[in-house]
Amino acid sequence: MKTTIYWAVQHSSRAMREFRFRATCWWLSQQVEFLEWQMRLETLMPVAQSDSMPSPVERGDRYAVQPL
Repeated sequence: MKTTIYWAVQHSSRAMREFRFRATCWWLSQQVEFLEWQMRLETLMPVAQSDSMPSPVERGDRYAVQPL
């Protein structure tokens, strides 16, 4: 009986390690795939530079956004 329990525990922990390893590999491959897609997108459509300048905040003003 002890041998059967020991065997079951060992194999279940091994199965759990394998599952975690496979899940980690899948997650990493998804990250790599996303980064490759993002790099391809950036080469096809470069990000436009913004020419807008933020308004200066005067001393004593609470907010940078001017009221309408």
